[in-house]
Amino acid sequence: MNCAECRDNLVACAEGLLEREPLLELQAHLKTCADCAAEYRAITDLQQRLAVRGQATAEVSIVGPVMRRVLQEKKEKESIMSKLFKYRWGFGLGATAGAAAIILIAFLVFPKAQVTAAEVMARGAQAVAKLTSIHFRGKLRTLPADSFSYINADCPFYTIELWKQFEPDLKWRIEKPLRTVVMDGDSTVMLIKNGDVASRFPHPAASGTEWLQRIANLSNTITNELNNAIANGWNMSLTNEIGVDGRLKDVVTIEAKSGLPASDYLKNVFMETADTRRVYVFDDQSERLDSVKIYLHATSGDTLIFKLDQIDYNQPIDPSEWKLDLPADVSWWQNQMQMLPDNEKYASMTAEQATRAFFDACSQENWSEAEKFLRESPVDYLLKEELGGLKIISIGTAFTSKAGPDQFVPYEIRLKDGSVKKMNLALRKDKPTGRWFVDGGW
Repeated sequence: MNCAECRDNLVACAEGLLEREPLLELQAHLKTCADCAAEYRAITDLQQRLAVRGQATAEVSIVGPVMRRVLQEKKEKESIMSKLFKYRWGFGLGATAGAAAIILIAFLVFPKAQVTAAEVMARGAQAVAKLTSIHFRGKLRTLPADSFSYINADCPFYTIELWKQFEPDLKWRIEKPLRTVVMDGDSTVMLIKNGDVASRFPHPAASGTEWLQRIANLSNTITNELNNAIANGWNMSLTNEIGVDGRLKDVVTIEAKSGLPASDYLKNVFMETADTRRVYVFDDQSERLDSVKIYLHATSGDTLIFKLDQIDYNQPIDPSEWKLDLPADVSWWQNQMQMLPDNEKYASMTAEQATRAFFDACSQENWSEAEKFLRESPVDYLLKEELGGLKIISIGTAFTSKAGPDQFVPYEIRLKDGSVKKMNLALRKDKPTGRWFVDGGW
């Protein structure tokens, strides 16, 4: 779990809402990251202060005056605060947050307009709290074979689609043009189509689909957005519009911040590391989410990078979706590094030394040597075609990103077709073997 993913789940952790696996990952991250640990302490301190202030407020009977004020400003008979109390479980307000504490959160943390947006989000979470299945189709600015979380404002839109069954047992499928991953209830298989390579995971791993999984788990998604808005002070607003179906829509806009400085190498590279404007459109009558648009904040201006305009709730899903048709000649990646007879030699390398050794192996087309620097092996033909016979021009000094554990090593190489590639190779330490492996950037 990296810093961005950790921050997305801190409030849910504090409220005891995380499932066991993400909870363990978050706890492990907090032990090694002082910044995230400090933010978690700030959140728990805020909870305690709100609880104390809530008790004190209840003693001086502020509830009545606040409710009267709300009733005067709303045409409905049911006040914003009573709705917030009713739906408090939908956005992470635990048993310690009584009526007065909820009022404090609404009026002291959120401006008036944001209370209304929070109300819409809370009702939206409640409306999809008991889904049996969900299917959605959208478009993402990305590369067709790259990670599901990779975004690039300069890329065209590619279709991205998800099917997820919650009952009777959990199964899901996510795909874009050249990458598909399926969890059939027992294991997870990913296929990268342009290389005819597949990878099997012995447990229902997310395989880089975390942000899409969060959208699929809509009740949790809406809950986490509210939690993060409260914890991080994100701006949240509400407007109304008439949809193409002629129905009234509630439009909630959230200005989400990754927490990364503008100079960070991974800023705006993945959905989890981006500053975004997230627009959620809810049907005012059904209270369900209708559509989502996500805009990337950049110095050049805002760019629409994700649009989700088809959401099917509780519709039967064809069982064939849980089967992945693999090519007859598919190559299976091994998702773990093997201990080598001379493992200590490689484990003692710096990130720069590992980068040079990897590119030297590619230059000589010594693929068995190159595999020593790959967690996913054997080497697929795409890597062989691109990097085989290269010439190293320069290897730079490694640097890091606040978003995760990778080391990035600047490099410049000349490919065998004569073109020059200048990028940063991402490397990560494999814990069992202690060796660096290439995690991207070629």
